[in-house]
Amino acid sequence: MTTIADIIGTEAEDEFLNFDLTEIQETLSNLRNTDTIDLAHAEKLAQQCLRCADILAEYLGKLIKTTGYLESKVSSTKNKIALEYESPGGKTTADQRKAASESAPEVDELQIRLAKAKGSKSLVEKKYDILLKSHHSYKDVAAGLRKTILGYGNGT
Repeated sequence: MTTIADIIGTEAEDEFLNFDLTEIQETLSNLRNTDTIDLAHAEKLAQQCLRCADILAEYLGKLIKTTGYLESKVSSTKNKIALEYESPGGKTTADQRKAASESAPEVDELQIRLAKAKGSKSLVEKKYDILLKSHHSYKDVAAGLRKTILGYGNGT
């Protein structure tokens, strides 16, 4: 039995910067190839694009989970710092609490991790879209080759 936890993990934050994109980059490198392709090649490329899209779908789930966790962590850390802040002069204003919470080093570090996660999510989404469009393109090429070369679809 395979569960969602097996796919997206049980940790609140994944090591998204270490996701292996080797197979994805190899498949996307085929888009640079301008040589003609035959039916078997078109079908193989369509399958590879779909496989890579599946890999990226799993990574995307992990990134969404990680981004949500980091957004929550930034918010709770800011709130905690704001509540605990006390002005050295005695009277503490809301503006002082807000400034303290936004300039805290731990909030800065969390926001940097969140920015990396959001950037990674955007990259994975774009590559996912390209792979799906490529899959459909190769599928259309294969269908066209079947019709013209093999005579499928013309009543024979």
